[in-house]
Amino acid sequence: MKVLVTGATGFIGRHLVAALLSRKETIRILARNVEQAEAIWSPGLLEVVRGDFANALTLGDLCEGVDIVFHLASGSFAENDKTGEAEWLHQKVAVEGTKELLRRAARAGVKRFIFVSSVKAMGEGGSSHLDEASPELPQSAYGRGKLAAERAVLEAGRTYGMHVCNLRLPMVYGSDGKGNLPRMMAAIDRGWFPPLPEVKNRRSMVHVNDVVQALLLTAENPKASHQTYIVTDGCTYSSRQIYILLCQALGRSIPGWRFPAGLLQMAAKAGDLAGWVLKREVPLNSQVLYKLMGSAWYSCAKIQRELGYRPRYSLETALPEILKALCLVTSSQRSLALSPDRREEGKRS
Repeated sequence: MKVLVTGATGFIGRHLVAALLSRKETIRILARNVEQAEAIWSPGLLEVVRGDFANALTLGDLCEGVDIVFHLASGSFAENDKTGEAEWLHQKVAVEGTKELLRRAARAGVKRFIFVSSVKAMGEGGSSHLDEASPELPQSAYGRGKLAAERAVLEAGRTYGMHVCNLRLPMVYGSDGKGNLPRMMAAIDRGWFPPLPEVKNRRSMVHVNDVVQALLLTAENPKASHQTYIVTDGCTYSSRQIYILLCQALGRSIPGWRFPAGLLQMAAKAGDLAGWVLKREVPLNSQVLYKLMGSAWYSCAKIQRELGYRPRYSLETALPEILKALCLVTSSQRSLALSPDRREEGKRS
Protein backbone atom coordinates (compact mmCIF):
# COMPACT_ATOMS: atom_id res chain seq x y z
CA MET A 1 0.00 0.00 0.00
CA LYS A 2 1.32 3.45 -0.93
CA VAL A 3 0.77 6.35 1.46
CA LEU A 4 1.17 10.07 0.75
CA VAL A 5 1.96 12.34 3.71
CA THR A 6 1.92 16.12 3.42
CA GLY A 7 3.52 18.11 6.23
CA ALA A 8 5.79 15.12 6.85
CA THR A 9 8.73 17.19 8.12
CA GLY A 10 6.61 18.76 10.86
CA PHE A 11 6.26 17.54 14.44
CA ILE A 12 3.29 15.22 13.88
CA GLY A 13 4.40 14.29 10.37
CA ARG A 14 7.75 12.94 11.52
CA HIS A 15 6.08 10.68 14.07
CA LEU A 16 3.49 9.48 11.55
CA VAL A 17 6.16 8.65 8.97
CA ALA A 18 8.13 6.72 11.62
CA ALA A 19 5.03 4.66 12.42
CA LEU A 20 4.36 3.99 8.73
CA LEU A 21 7.97 2.95 8.15
CA SER A 22 7.72 0.51 11.06
CA ARG A 23 4.72 -1.03 9.28
CA LYS A 24 6.75 -1.38 6.05
CA GLU A 25 4.42 0.93 4.10
CA THR A 26 5.55 2.55 0.85
CA ILE A 27 5.69 6.26 1.57
CA ARG A 28 5.71 9.39 -0.57
CA ILE A 29 5.99 12.80 1.04
CA LEU A 30 5.48 16.32 -0.29
CA ALA A 31 8.10 18.82 0.84
CA ARG A 32 8.85 22.42 0.00
CA ASN A 33 12.37 21.86 1.29
CA VAL A 34 13.66 18.56 -0.10
CA GLU A 35 17.03 19.02 1.57
CA GLN A 36 15.36 19.22 4.99
CA ALA A 37 13.46 15.99 4.30
CA GLU A 38 16.59 14.22 3.11
CA ALA A 39 18.37 15.28 6.30
CA ILE A 40 15.66 13.56 8.37
CA TRP A 41 15.33 10.28 6.46
CA SER A 42 18.04 8.16 4.88
CA PRO A 43 17.97 7.83 1.07
CA GLY A 44 15.73 5.03 -0.12
CA LEU A 45 13.42 4.96 2.90
CA LEU A 46 10.75 7.01 1.17
CA GLU A 47 10.03 9.07 -1.95
CA VAL A 48 10.36 12.84 -1.61
CA VAL A 49 8.45 15.09 -4.03
CA ARG A 50 9.17 18.82 -4.13
CA GLY A 51 6.02 20.93 -4.16
CA ASP A 52 4.10 23.77 -2.55
CA PHE A 53 0.35 24.16 -2.07
CA ALA A 54 0.72 27.86 -2.80
CA ASN A 55 1.57 26.85 -6.39
CA ALA A 56 -0.62 24.04 -7.76
CA LEU A 57 1.65 23.65 -10.80
CA THR A 58 4.32 22.16 -8.53
CA LEU A 59 2.09 19.29 -7.41
CA GLY A 60 2.21 17.34 -10.67
CA ASP A 61 1.15 13.68 -10.39
CA LEU A 62 1.51 13.76 -6.62
CA CYS A 63 -1.33 11.32 -5.94
CA GLU A 64 -0.71 8.80 -8.75
CA GLY A 65 -0.55 5.26 -7.39
CA VAL A 66 -1.44 6.40 -3.86
CA ASP A 67 -3.97 4.52 -1.71
CA ILE A 68 -4.11 6.76 1.37
CA VAL A 69 -3.46 10.49 1.82
CA PHE A 70 -2.64 11.93 5.23
CA HIS A 71 -2.92 15.70 4.77
CA LEU A 72 -1.02 17.38 7.61
CA ALA A 73 0.44 20.40 5.81
CA SER A 74 -0.61 23.71 7.33
CA GLY A 75 0.49 27.31 7.14
CA SER A 76 1.51 29.34 10.18
CA PHE A 77 0.76 33.03 9.92
CA ALA A 78 0.42 35.93 12.35
CA GLU A 79 -3.02 35.91 13.96
CA ASN A 80 -2.94 39.54 15.04
CA ASP A 81 -2.74 40.70 11.43
CA LYS A 82 -5.05 43.66 10.81
CA THR A 83 -4.49 43.84 7.03
CA GLY A 84 -6.40 40.67 6.14
CA GLU A 85 -3.23 39.01 4.87
CA ALA A 86 -3.48 36.12 7.37
CA GLU A 87 -7.07 35.46 6.28
CA TRP A 88 -5.98 35.42 2.63
CA LEU A 89 -3.01 33.15 3.31
CA HIS A 90 -5.08 30.62 5.24
CA GLN A 91 -7.66 30.66 2.45
CA LYS A 92 -4.94 30.16 -0.16
CA VAL A 93 -2.92 27.46 1.59
CA ALA A 94 -5.31 25.68 3.95
CA VAL A 95 -8.51 25.84 1.92
CA GLU A 96 -7.58 26.08 -1.75
CA GLY A 97 -4.54 23.85 -1.23
CA THR A 98 -6.72 21.18 0.38
CA LYS A 99 -9.30 21.42 -2.41
CA GLU A 100 -6.58 21.03 -5.03
CA LEU A 101 -5.17 17.98 -3.25
CA LEU A 102 -8.67 16.47 -3.01
CA ARG A 103 -9.21 16.93 -6.76
CA ARG A 104 -5.90 15.26 -7.56
CA ALA A 105 -6.61 12.45 -5.10
CA ALA A 106 -10.00 11.80 -6.70
CA ARG A 107 -8.54 11.77 -10.23
CA ALA A 108 -5.84 9.33 -9.14
CA GLY A 109 -8.32 6.96 -7.48
CA VAL A 110 -7.12 7.49 -3.91
CA LYS A 111 -9.28 5.41 -1.58
CA ARG A 112 -8.83 7.21 1.74
CA PHE A 113 -8.11 10.83 2.69
CA ILE A 114 -7.42 11.87 6.30
CA PHE A 115 -7.21 15.58 7.12
CA VAL A 116 -5.52 16.93 10.24
CA SER A 117 -7.52 19.91 11.45
CA SER A 118 -7.64 21.78 14.74
CA VAL A 119 -10.05 22.45 17.58
CA LYS A 120 -9.62 26.06 16.46
CA ALA A 121 -12.18 25.17 13.76
CA MET A 122 -14.76 25.13 16.58
CA GLY A 123 -13.53 28.01 18.71
CA GLU A 124 -12.70 27.63 22.39
CA GLY A 125 -16.12 27.78 24.00
CA GLY A 126 -15.17 29.36 27.33
CA SER A 127 -15.84 26.92 30.19
CA SER A 128 -18.05 24.63 28.06
CA HIS A 129 -16.99 21.04 27.38
CA LEU A 130 -17.07 20.96 23.58
CA ASP A 131 -17.64 17.93 21.37
CA GLU A 132 -18.27 17.32 17.68
CA ALA A 133 -21.91 18.42 18.02
CA SER A 134 -20.99 21.81 19.51
CA PRO A 135 -21.49 24.96 17.40
CA GLU A 136 -18.61 25.79 15.09
CA LEU A 137 -17.56 29.33 15.99
CA PRO A 138 -13.92 29.79 14.95
CA GLN A 139 -12.35 32.96 16.33
CA SER A 140 -9.23 33.26 14.16
CA ALA A 141 -8.16 33.18 10.52
CA TYR A 142 -6.46 29.87 11.24
CA GLY A 143 -9.65 28.37 12.68
CA ARG A 144 -11.82 29.68 9.85
CA GLY A 145 -9.39 28.24 7.31
CA LYS A 146 -9.40 24.85 9.03
CA LEU A 147 -13.21 24.75 9.19
CA ALA A 148 -13.54 25.62 5.50
CA ALA A 149 -11.00 22.92 4.64
CA GLU A 150 -12.90 20.37 6.78
CA ARG A 151 -16.08 21.13 4.88
CA ALA A 152 -14.26 20.73 1.57
CA VAL A 153 -13.00 17.31 2.71
CA LEU A 154 -16.50 16.10 3.63
CA GLU A 155 -17.95 17.46 0.38
CA ALA A 156 -15.27 15.68 -1.65
CA GLY A 157 -16.08 12.46 0.17
CA ARG A 158 -19.72 12.75 -0.87
CA THR A 159 -18.90 13.80 -4.43
CA TYR A 160 -16.21 11.22 -5.19
CA GLY A 161 -17.29 8.37 -2.91
CA MET A 162 -13.97 8.56 -1.07
CA HIS A 163 -13.34 7.52 2.55
CA VAL A 164 -12.61 10.88 4.21
CA CYS A 165 -12.17 11.93 7.82
CA ASN A 166 -11.23 15.09 9.76
CA LEU A 167 -9.24 15.03 13.01
CA ARG A 168 -9.45 18.06 15.30
CA LEU A 169 -6.43 18.42 17.54
CA PRO A 170 -5.81 20.60 20.62
CA MET A 171 -2.25 21.48 21.67
CA VAL A 172 0.02 18.53 20.85
CA TYR A 173 2.94 17.65 23.14
CA GLY A 174 5.80 15.19 22.84
CA SER A 175 9.53 14.73 23.08
CA ASP A 176 10.57 16.88 20.12
CA GLY A 177 7.74 19.37 19.98
CA LYS A 178 7.89 23.14 19.87
CA GLY A 179 5.54 25.88 20.96
CA ASN A 180 4.09 27.27 24.17
CA LEU A 181 4.66 24.26 26.45
CA PRO A 182 8.44 23.94 25.84
CA ARG A 183 8.78 27.72 26.21
CA MET A 184 6.91 27.57 29.52
CA MET A 185 9.14 24.72 30.70
CA ALA A 186 12.31 26.60 29.80
CA ALA A 187 11.07 29.74 31.60
CA ILE A 188 10.22 27.76 34.75
CA ASP A 189 13.63 26.07 34.63
CA ARG A 190 15.30 29.50 34.58
CA GLY A 191 13.05 30.86 37.33
CA TRP A 192 11.46 33.39 35.00
CA PHE A 193 7.86 32.14 35.06
CA PRO A 194 5.44 33.59 37.65
CA PRO A 195 3.54 31.15 39.91
CA LEU A 196 0.13 31.00 38.30
CA PRO A 197 -3.07 31.35 40.34
CA GLU A 198 -5.77 28.66 40.27
CA VAL A 199 -8.58 30.10 38.16
CA LYS A 200 -10.32 26.73 37.55
CA ASN A 201 -9.88 26.93 33.79
CA ARG A 202 -9.91 23.70 31.79
CA ARG A 203 -7.60 22.81 28.94
CA SER A 204 -7.20 19.76 26.71
CA MET A 205 -4.01 18.44 25.13
CA VAL A 206 -2.84 15.29 23.35
CA HIS A 207 0.43 13.40 22.97
CA VAL A 208 1.83 13.15 19.45
CA ASN A 209 1.90 9.34 19.61
CA ASP A 210 -1.81 9.29 20.43
CA VAL A 211 -2.39 11.53 17.41
CA VAL A 212 -0.61 8.92 15.29
CA GLN A 213 -2.81 6.22 16.83
CA ALA A 214 -5.91 8.22 15.85
CA LEU A 215 -4.62 8.83 12.32
CA LEU A 216 -4.09 5.12 11.72
CA LEU A 217 -7.46 4.20 13.23
CA THR A 218 -9.35 6.67 11.04
CA ALA A 219 -7.57 5.44 7.92
CA GLU A 220 -8.27 1.78 8.66
CA ASN A 221 -11.76 1.74 10.18
CA PRO A 222 -14.72 2.08 7.74
CA LYS A 223 -16.76 3.67 10.56
CA ALA A 224 -14.53 6.75 10.30
CA SER A 225 -15.64 7.58 6.76
CA HIS A 226 -17.31 11.01 6.47
CA GLN A 227 -16.72 11.70 10.16
CA THR A 228 -15.02 14.42 12.19
CA TYR A 229 -13.33 13.48 15.46
CA ILE A 230 -11.73 15.38 18.34
CA VAL A 231 -8.57 13.74 19.70
CA THR A 232 -7.28 14.45 23.23
CA ASP A 233 -5.36 12.57 25.92
CA GLY A 234 -8.57 12.21 27.94
CA CYS A 235 -7.29 14.51 30.71
CA THR A 236 -8.44 17.92 31.84
CA TYR A 237 -5.79 20.37 33.05
CA SER A 238 -5.99 23.78 34.65
CA SER A 239 -3.14 26.16 33.91
CA ARG A 240 -2.01 25.96 37.54
CA GLN A 241 -2.02 22.14 37.42
CA ILE A 242 0.19 22.31 34.34
CA TYR A 243 2.48 24.77 36.14
CA ILE A 244 2.75 22.46 39.18
CA LEU A 245 3.42 19.37 37.04
CA LEU A 246 6.22 21.20 35.24
CA CYS A 247 7.76 22.51 38.47
CA GLN A 248 7.72 19.05 40.03
CA ALA A 249 9.19 17.40 36.94
CA LEU A 250 11.96 20.00 36.80
CA GLY A 251 12.73 19.57 40.49
CA ARG A 252 11.75 23.16 41.18
CA SER A 253 10.09 24.10 44.45
CA ILE A 254 6.57 25.46 44.10
CA PRO A 255 6.44 29.01 45.50
CA GLY A 256 4.19 29.54 48.49
CA TRP A 257 2.64 32.58 46.84
CA ARG A 258 0.63 32.98 43.63
CA PHE A 259 0.62 35.83 41.16
CA PRO A 260 -2.84 37.47 41.55
CA ALA A 261 -5.13 36.99 38.55
CA GLY A 262 -6.22 40.63 38.73
CA LEU A 263 -2.62 41.80 38.51
CA LEU A 264 -2.05 39.60 35.47
CA GLN A 265 -5.11 41.12 33.81
CA MET A 266 -3.86 44.64 34.51
CA ALA A 267 -0.45 43.76 33.10
CA ALA A 268 -2.08 42.28 29.99
CA LYS A 269 -4.10 45.45 29.39
CA ALA A 270 -0.91 47.49 29.78
CA GLY A 271 0.67 45.16 27.23
CA ASP A 272 -2.21 45.82 24.82
CA LEU A 273 -1.55 49.54 25.08
CA ALA A 274 2.22 49.12 24.73
CA GLY A 275 1.76 46.94 21.66
CA TRP A 276 -0.52 49.54 20.09
CA VAL A 277 1.97 52.34 20.77
CA LEU A 278 5.06 50.37 19.72
CA LYS A 279 3.34 48.68 16.76
CA ARG A 280 4.78 45.29 17.71
CA GLU A 281 4.10 42.24 19.87
CA VAL A 282 4.90 42.41 23.58
CA PRO A 283 5.50 39.40 25.88
CA LEU A 284 2.18 39.77 27.73
CA ASN A 285 -1.08 41.08 26.32
CA SER A 286 -4.73 40.01 26.52
CA GLN A 287 -4.32 37.46 23.75
CA VAL A 288 -1.33 35.83 25.45
CA LEU A 289 -3.11 35.87 28.83
CA TYR A 290 -6.16 34.13 27.37
CA LYS A 291 -3.97 31.40 25.91
CA LEU A 292 -2.39 31.04 29.34
CA MET A 293 -5.44 31.26 31.60
CA GLY A 294 -8.50 30.69 29.39
CA SER A 295 -10.38 27.43 28.84
CA ALA A 296 -10.15 25.20 25.77
CA TRP A 297 -11.84 21.97 26.86
CA TYR A 298 -12.80 19.17 24.47
CA SER A 299 -14.20 15.64 24.60
CA CYS A 300 -12.69 12.66 22.77
CA ALA A 301 -15.61 10.37 23.70
CA LYS A 302 -16.80 9.96 20.09
CA ILE A 303 -13.55 8.53 18.71
CA GLN A 304 -13.21 6.33 21.80
CA ARG A 305 -16.72 4.99 21.37
CA GLU A 306 -16.72 4.53 17.60
CA LEU A 307 -13.13 3.55 16.77
CA GLY A 308 -11.75 2.18 20.03
CA TYR A 309 -9.22 4.99 20.45
CA ARG A 310 -7.46 4.75 23.83
CA PRO A 311 -5.01 7.50 24.86
CA ARG A 312 -1.80 5.99 26.19
CA TYR A 313 -0.15 9.15 27.50
CA SER A 314 -0.81 12.08 29.79
CA LEU A 315 1.30 15.17 30.28
CA GLU A 316 2.56 13.71 33.57
CA THR A 317 3.74 10.43 32.05
CA ALA A 318 5.29 12.19 29.04
CA LEU A 319 7.30 14.78 30.97
CA PRO A 320 10.48 12.71 31.48
CA GLU A 321 10.98 12.20 27.73
CA ILE A 322 10.11 15.84 27.01
CA LEU A 323 12.60 17.16 29.55
CA LYS A 324 15.31 14.86 28.24
CA ALA A 325 14.70 16.02 24.66
CA LEU A 326 14.84 19.67 25.76
CA CYS A 327 18.05 19.03 27.74
CA LEU A 328 16.40 20.36 30.89
CA VAL A 329 17.49 17.48 33.14
CA THR A 330 20.48 18.72 35.14
CA SER A 331 23.67 16.81 35.84
CA SER A 332 22.40 16.16 39.36
CA GLN A 333 19.50 14.26 37.78
CA ARG A 334 16.71 16.14 39.50
CA SER A 335 13.99 13.69 40.36
CA LEU A 336 11.17 13.45 37.81
CA ALA A 337 8.95 11.53 40.21
CA LEU A 338 5.93 13.49 41.36
CA SER A 339 5.55 13.62 45.14
CA PRO A 340 2.13 12.15 46.08
CA ASP A 341 1.48 14.80 48.75
CA ARG A 342 2.07 17.59 46.20
CA ARG A 343 0.43 16.04 43.17
CA GLU A 344 -2.28 18.09 41.48
CA GLU A 345 -2.73 16.07 38.35
CA GLY A 346 -5.28 16.39 35.56
CA LYS A 347 -8.39 14.35 36.17
CA ARG A 348 -9.73 11.97 33.51
CA SER A 349 -12.68 13.52 31.74
